[in-house]
Amino acid sequence: MELHQLRTFVAVAEEGHLTRAAERLFVSQPAVSSHIKALEGDLGVALFDRTPKGMRLTREGERLLARARRIVEDADRLRGEARGLSGEVSGQLAFGINTDSTFLRVGEISARMRRDYPGISLSLVNSNSWDIVRDVRRGVMDAGFAYGEISGEGVLADVLAEVPFRVVGPAGWAGRIDGADWAGLAAMPWVWMADNCPFLDILERQFAGLGRKPRICVEADHEDILRALVVAGEGLTLLREGEAMDGLERGQLAVWPGAPLGLPLSLVWREARREEPLLRVLRDVVAEAWA
Repeated sequence: MELHQLRTFVAVAEEGHLTRAAERLFVSQPAVSSHIKALEGDLGVALFDRTPKGMRLTREGERLLARARRIVEDADRLRGEARGLSGEVSGQLAFGINTDSTFLRVGEISARMRRDYPGISLSLVNSNSWDIVRDVRRGVMDAGFAYGEISGEGVLADVLAEVPFRVVGPAGWAGRIDGADWAGLAAMPWVWMADNCPFLDILERQFAGLGRKPRICVEADHEDILRALVVAGEGLTLLREGEAMDGLERGQLAVWPGAPLGLPLSLVWREARREEPLLRVLRDVVAEAWA
């Protein structure tokens, strides 16, 4: 039984598919199949049922998965501690970006990293908060920014700021929204967010208290698209306060004068890598940039 076989077992179990597991591990699909076959032979049990929809854990596979995951995570911790003892701080970090890079201070973070830790290179990945948390948990991504309350096994979060968000509408709607309350806003058309968007959490709490649902005219899954649709006159949406005020100054948006809504912004990272120098360095650099 080899460590790489256990990594493959965990990846296939989490992805439910040989091809996706192969992409995640940067190996070929035949290699993934070979790892699973060898591990099953070594353990003497079938770990998966092969189905038309993908790979489904057997009862034995379900019982062994948690143990395999712990072994892989312990190996990651051991590697991290060894690097710390040797004084080596080098490598590549896949780093998830969930919104405007200027707002996230990515340039400052990259400059600090290059100046103080030239052995570390950052690979920046544009994504969204939900996918970043998922990919960090799975080990596909090393760390990343995410909005919202972060919870779940295997992932920890360093809260960086409480970010204010504002309700915005097309510039010509200023008169309609200035005196509106939440019930009045609910009656207007909305440019809504995809189900995995953390913006939904704070909006749905507001509307749930009213016992009303907003009028949703169109849905979008990216902040730039939300803003473009509002500018085009499609309806209201929620934008980060800095974006909202920029749109107001440019004459593109109207900003509702009610109180802003807050949403935490965090750096998320994998708990199993708590002692790894690479992750400690990244957390320190991000904290300094956001201090």
